Amino acid sequence: MNEQLHIIITGNSGKTVRLPLAKKKLLVYSISAVLLIVILSITSVFSVSLISRNRSIAKELASLQSKVENSDEVIAEIKRKADEEREKLNVEVASLREHNETQAAAFKEEKELLISTAVSELNERSGLIETIMDNIGVKVSDKENSKSQSSGGPFIEKQPAEHDALLYKADTYLKTIQQIPLGLPVYGQITSRFGSRKDPLNGKSSFHEGIDFRGKRGDKIYATADGIVKKAFKNGSYGNYVVIDHLNGYTTSFAHMQKYVVKKGDRVKRGQLIGQVGNTGRSTGPHLHYELLYKGKPVNPQKYIQTAKLTESKAPVKIRKSATPAKVVK
Repeated sequence: MNEQLHIIITGNSGKTVRLPLAKKKLLVYSISAVLLIVILSITSVFSVSLISRNRSIAKELASLQSKVENSDEVIAEIKRKADEEREKLNVEVASLREHNETQAAAFKEEKELLISTAVSELNERSGLIETIMDNIGVKVSDKENSKSQSSGGPFIEKQPAEHDALLYKADTYLKTIQQIPLGLPVYGQITSRFGSRKDPLNGKSSFHEGIDFRGKRGDKIYATADGIVKKAFKNGSYGNYVVIDHLNGYTTSFAHMQKYVVKKGDRVKRGQLIGQVGNTGRSTGPHLHYELLYKGKPVNPQKYIQTAKLTESKAPVKIRKSATPAKVVK
């Protein structure tokens, strides 16, 4: 059976037109039409979405382009400011360099002036020390040359440097003078000098190996040079007794002390307190018996006391004179 559909079209005149149409064809045509409509709809949706996306991308591109242009302006401004700062820094560096050069020149001039002044003062001080050592008959040994037996190496001639030689000379002199007993060990009147005398107790002729200084109990007694305490004890007729070894052949001893404040082995400096005036041992009154020995032999301390006026000794340097010395004995 042939399945057909008939489409009848009737006009106003009553004429009728029949259009036979097979069902299968109609179905095919309908499906095709539906698919075409669906495809067109989907295409339209995608087209609209694409157009919208393109517009959005175009806006983003325009925004990015604007930002890039702004960034270029910012970078240019930063570069301009950096150039300005660099120029300022260069000016400051040049100013500092000029200031440093000026300051260096001033320092150099001041240094030369200081060296010149120091050399002059060292010359003067060395002359005074030489006078002192000539007065007491002390010779300064050249320790630098004495050590040459155990040395070696290539010979390199030293360039002349007056101030270097003077510094070495003054340093050697100062170290030497620091260990030579100079000045007074105590403030007090000299009541018995070095040499022959009559013993104050028995009236017999005797030899006084030191100098006696009258004082009050408790008066301070000072070391007259750097050294090491060799003895500090109660020594019979000497009473409380201290001996200092100055490590250069000289020793000083202090007798009849009320007390001593150092002990054996102590290192002492010139002007350092070592004890107090007293009346211990064979003595007729408060005083200090002061002895100076060189290589074990007693020497007159008076010459060393007098030369102390030329130094900056910490020990007292003035002698108080007395019209009627007290009778004291070592």
